[in-house]
Amino acid sequence: MISKKIKAYKIISLVFLLIFAMSVVLAGLQIRSGAGIGIGTWFPPLYFLILLCVTYNVYNLKKILKKAYKPLIYIFYCGMSAFCIAFMSLCVYITNYSPPALPDNPDLVIVLGARTIGYQPATVLRYRLDFAAVILDKYPDALCIVAGGQGPDAIQSEAHIMRQYLINKNIDEARIIKEDRSSDTFQNLIFSREIIEQKNLNSASIIIVTSEFHIPRAIMIAERVFDNAQIYAVQAETPFMLFSAGITREFFAFVKSFIFDREN
Repeated sequence: MISKKIKAYKIISLVFLLIFAMSVVLAGLQIRSGAGIGIGTWFPPLYFLILLCVTYNVYNLKKILKKAYKPLIYIFYCGMSAFCIAFMSLCVYITNYSPPALPDNPDLVIVLGARTIGYQPATVLRYRLDFAAVILDKYPDALCIVAGGQGPDAIQSEAHIMRQYLINKNIDEARIIKEDRSSDTFQNLIFSREIIEQKNLNSASIIIVTSEFHIPRAIMIAERVFDNAQIYAVQAETPFMLFSAGITREFFAFVKSFIFDREN
């Protein structure tokens, strides 16, 4: 009986080994595509490596942990399963998200920042800006706030680079307002609201432009920050390699924002 269980665990371990190998290859392709080395790329291989190591050594752990073995193994696999279910639920929500019908005359378009390289937007941000240009062409009376500060290694703020990119796309520079102090999505929207209040801009209807994987968190935060405005979130497409890395990172960012990104 024990030998059959050991054999079953070895087979499961082989499955985890194959998935681990695939996740390592995917991480390499993501980094090569410009995703960078972050939690979105290194977490999946680590997740399956831990599953592999625990499953392969499950009977050795039984000898080491003794009476603590059953509750700890139960907690471990339940925790890993709960994470997988929560992550897949977020993936399903994102892939099935359909933006609502946009208003006839929105007041503002807010483009959320992302990584830049030198004086140019990186791929994810470029896709957001290209889509934002389409939206702004469609609504010529709407103003635009480009939101994103300057990281420690950046040459210029994301907002400055975003504004120049949209100007090069033939968007009137008088329509584009920079929010260049923020370092995350919550600050993007908080500081954008400050600009709206300082300039006394109309903000009854706001279109948020961001990436697909960023949509749930952007909507959640925007509805907290702009409690008197109608929020419309539209997603710019993202290449698969960057999308797959972004959605992993976004899971942890969503949990963090759900708990902490609130006004006192």
